[in-house]
Amino acid sequence: MWLLWSAVARLCTAHLHTSAGGQVAAADAAAPFLVLRVRRASLVEDALESLAGNTPLSLLKPLRVVFVGEEGIDEGGLRKELFQLLIEALFTGGYGLFVWNEEVRCFWFSRDSLAQEGAADYLLVGLVVGLAIHNGIILDLKVPTLLFSQVLGEPSASLESLKQVDPELARGLAQLLEFDGDVEVTFMATFTVAATACGEPKTVELLPGGADRPVTNESREEYVRLVVEHILLTGVRPAFDAFRRGLLTLCDGPALSFLSPEELEELVCGTPHLDFAALQANTRYDGFRETDVTVKHFWEVVHAYSTDEKRALLAFATGCDRAPVGGLGKLKLILQKSGPDSMALPHSHTCFNLLAMPAYTSRGKMRDRLGIAIHNAKGFGLQ
Repeated sequence: MWLLWSAVARLCTAHLHTSAGGQVAAADAAAPFLVLRVRRASLVEDALESLAGNTPLSLLKPLRVVFVGEEGIDEGGLRKELFQLLIEALFTGGYGLFVWNEEVRCFWFSRDSLAQEGAADYLLVGLVVGLAIHNGIILDLKVPTLLFSQVLGEPSASLESLKQVDPELARGLAQLLEFDGDVEVTFMATFTVAATACGEPKTVELLPGGADRPVTNESREEYVRLVVEHILLTGVRPAFDAFRRGLLTLCDGPALSFLSPEELEELVCGTPHLDFAALQANTRYDGFRETDVTVKHFWEVVHAYSTDEKRALLAFATGCDRAPVGGLGKLKLILQKSGPDSMALPHSHTCFNLLAMPAYTSRGKMRDRLGIAIHNAKGFGLQ
């Protein structure tokens, strides 16, 4: 973690110097692209080191990605793959920066005191998201719309907002407000919340002396307000402020103020509306023809899928279960023939939006083989 912090610190220093009027180095100014060279074995550290070596002005250049030791020219696929791997590593790779809620299938900032001290790491996450926006890369980012509201300077601390992050807690607090009885005797609660420090449980006071102040019928509304504010605002402020700063390093400007939270979410994560007829009309074929029986069976099976199954297919083929901005008609899916009819499963190359499969001769086999593939693929967001 020290390496992450050190590299981000240098990035922040470069940002301050450039903002103060410092000159971009001649070599940096002459380079037409921002080139990130990373090793798969140390992806996060290498990406951060590479970003830290650039000024904010150079970060605005067109991005090119090089995986060290691998052949390949970045025509878009390597960029997409890098962002997929970075987001997966930063959110689920053991850094402890975010907490997953299975009910809403979203991440929120960790309130662990150690995570909150790692503001530099959250700055990196924000910078990665900002870099993706700037380069038109859709991210498989599982966060609530509330986050984008706060990025746009619209903080919200209501029970409705809490439902996006922790619906079970929101229901419990609503029951407390509606309880018809003696709150103090029944709930035996004080003005504190449970938290962790380095993974160990601890208690946080919601106000000075909160551990000695009972929650009563008269004070329960204040208690609920403070709990919600702690979960959504005050308890994660260092992390959120750093994340927002990183994102706005590349994306701040007048245009941002014209976006709604939902529009900003669509810009980052794509649109949730899935028009598979538009996807079919825009799909390219490699080894197949549009009139082949395998292709016909594929679309018959896919159009019969439920919404969840369609999302699983998109995630399997593209790495993201949403459509890009503009809808699925803007997604260039490639359906590739991997060989003659067999029992082999389909496979994908998400960085190229490529789905490869044998020339299945029956609809039943297509449904079976494709279903096994999409429901047993392990990836970020498919936990």
